[in-house]
Amino acid sequence: MLKGFAKYLDDAKFVDWIANPTEEKTKYWEKFIKQNPSEKAKILLLKEYLSLFKTKDKVLTANEKQEILGLIYSKIQPNKVSRGPIYLNIFKYAAVAIIVFGIGFYLTKETVNEPNAEIESLLQVSVDSASDTKLVLSDDKEIIIEDKKSDVNYNEGSTLVINRKDTIAISKASKNDDVAMNQLIVPFGKHSKLTLSDGSIVHLNSGSRLVFPSKFTKSTREVYLGGEAFFEVESNKNSPFIVRLLKDEDLLVQAVGTKFNVNSYDRHNSVTTVLTEGEVHLRDQSKKSLFKKDEHTVMKPGQLAEWNVSSKTVVDQRKVNTDYYTAWIDGLLLFNSETLNEITSRISAYYNVEIRLADNVDGTFKLTGKLDLNESLETIMENLAITASISYEKTENNELLIFK
Repeated sequence: MLKGFAKYLDDAKFVDWIANPTEEKTKYWEKFIKQNPSEKAKILLLKEYLSLFKTKDKVLTANEKQEILGLIYSKIQPNKVSRGPIYLNIFKYAAVAIIVFGIGFYLTKETVNEPNAEIESLLQVSVDSASDTKLVLSDDKEIIIEDKKSDVNYNEGSTLVINRKDTIAISKASKNDDVAMNQLIVPFGKHSKLTLSDGSIVHLNSGSRLVFPSKFTKSTREVYLGGEAFFEVESNKNSPFIVRLLKDEDLLVQAVGTKFNVNSYDRHNSVTTVLTEGEVHLRDQSKKSLFKKDEHTVMKPGQLAEWNVSSKTVVDQRKVNTDYYTAWIDGLLLFNSETLNEITSRISAYYNVEIRLADNVDGTFKLTGKLDLNESLETIMENLAITASISYEKTENNELLIFK
């Protein structure tokens, strides 16, 4: 069992990295961990214990190796008494108990940040190909919801309530359901409201998906988002609510009890978070390493923060009118002195249709008003045509061409 640890203690290159770290050495071992993810936990644990020693030597003494392995054995086998001799210098390592606790927390944090292996298979179901809202349960049972606007109430029992009227029996929980994931897929032109097992509410916008567990059983409540959603998080200070982004695993949106909107559509090179109530932390995982915890940006009510996927940084944080970003929950598209180009782009995104402006149309023409997203695309376009004094037609390529 301890051989996996001992090989690193016998590796002068590894010991030298911990004793005399440099940027070059760190890059080497971070690359090694990336190529050998199964070794990550061992290296993290060894790094913490090796840091107790103030040696600058590349080679450890036999006693030092024995002490470290003894500490590790105690950590990974807490209920077993070691029969081999473990020599501990009590005065030198008086802080071991505290450090072991810290390592346990750190390793738990590292484990939480690893994506669920089941997620990849769930993503095989395409949002683009869906015509109706689809709820895929952890037992692979699919529930099709034809309504344009749907309400899904998932509780901890054995039933699902659809649109507050249709009750559907689902499989009872099993021992493995703490890792079993469900997924709600909302096609373009529709949206849905989902109540999670903890009482938190998620409004899922057009062309989006949410992957979530049957029941939250871990120290954090984690869901995976692709597209756009507005979250009303049930307060639980002992269990933070974390939104992971399918388009960028380096960003986590973390809250305890709050209301916020996250826009992470693939068509943008950014993730936009708007906070309406409470506080959220945008946690940057990209710069976290063995020696550095993640960085985070704290958001306050009424703020917008934009994360750039390419640069891995928050490039914008400012006060905004949050209604502009959340009105879609009520089926409305609000625009205030917005250009025709911007408005058609938003309509295009919601209904997943290409919209082009003819050369004789001024795309910079600004409009103020609202459109009802509960209407059909044809009705939306007719209302826009009247407001902007334009005409439109469908082309042979099923695009919409706007002209004068």
